[in-house]
Amino acid sequence: MNIILNFIPLKQGGGVQVGLDFLSQAKLYGKEHNWYVVATEGTPFVAYEYSDNVHLAKVMPRNLKARLLFEYFGCKALIKETNAPIIYTQFGPIWPGANVVNVAGCAYSNLMYPEIDFWGKLPFLSQIKRKIIDYFRTQRMLAADYIIYETQDLADRAKRIFNLPSSRVFFVRPTASSLVNRTGNTNSKIRSIPEGFRVLLLSHYRVHKNIEILSNVAQILKTKFQIENVIFVLTLAEDIKSLNIIDKARELGVSKNIFNIGPVDYDACGSLYEACDAVILPSLLESFSNTIAEAWVMKKPIFISDLDWAKSICGNAAIYINYDDADDTASKIADLMNNTNEIERVVKNGIQVLSQYSGSKSRFLSYKEIIENAVV
Repeated sequence: MNIILNFIPLKQGGGVQVGLDFLSQAKLYGKEHNWYVVATEGTPFVAYEYSDNVHLAKVMPRNLKARLLFEYFGCKALIKETNAPIIYTQFGPIWPGANVVNVAGCAYSNLMYPEIDFWGKLPFLSQIKRKIIDYFRTQRMLAADYIIYETQDLADRAKRIFNLPSSRVFFVRPTASSLVNRTGNTNSKIRSIPEGFRVLLLSHYRVHKNIEILSNVAQILKTKFQIENVIFVLTLAEDIKSLNIIDKARELGVSKNIFNIGPVDYDACGSLYEACDAVILPSLLESFSNTIAEAWVMKKPIFISDLDWAKSICGNAAIYINYDDADDTASKIADLMNNTNEIERVVKNGIQVLSQYSGSKSRFLSYKEIIENAVV
């Protein structure tokens, strides 16, 4: 069977990792099918080493008009050319012009948590814009023939909130990308991280990630606990939002505690985790986040927001911090730093939870089974 993979929405972050891992598994365990990738220019999918059964079908420019024209009209020619009866969209909106079966992975967790004010920290007009975008994302999500969610909680909420029949909703448990196990790529960026208790937040800037809180946490660690050797390691691009975070750290007198290493190549992520002592995810909401499973794989304790979505994923395999509470976060970090028993406990629990998750191969085979059954 010929299958189109819509990877246009995957431009950076964890989604790209999931997409790259999908392709590596398709090469090995999807050889009975031909997989045709549609990706955005400048992403790792363009330079990817394709194979006999995994092909790069089209590269889309980073242009909204061109993308919309393709999704509504241009996709018809590609579908005809590849003779594909199905499109699998990895985390994003389906193509309205595609008159074939559509299977879509959904990572828009805020659509399933309407009680959370997901965009509340944005200026008013930006909030309105985001809510309009969410409306259209919801319509595109519901237009898919089958929808795949990353947690059981998200799948259950989608069925309840949108009155979706169980036959259209699937849950495929995520796992750490096979790419994160690769260590040894200790490039100059990683070697430049200052010595200290290194706490990693591996992410591009997103408002819901709540990265801004880290400067306040560093200041409290310094003034209240007399701890000055905690280094928060960030992987932000050099744009106005990341510069604002650095400026805030300077104003609070903790610039040496916020170290922005910049974006890291996907094959260096394992080495970055290895170089750090703990991981933090102070987010308001996540669909799943590769960071969680990757912290468990790399045997690092993870600090995470004490919210329902996080507890449903992590159970007893995390250290919970009150959301947007710098005092509580600083206190939890101070408590952990010299508590070897607590570190070992959380790491051990993470390994146990991870053992319940499928590996990359099993996850791919689950996706493949859903795609195959969708066209029976």
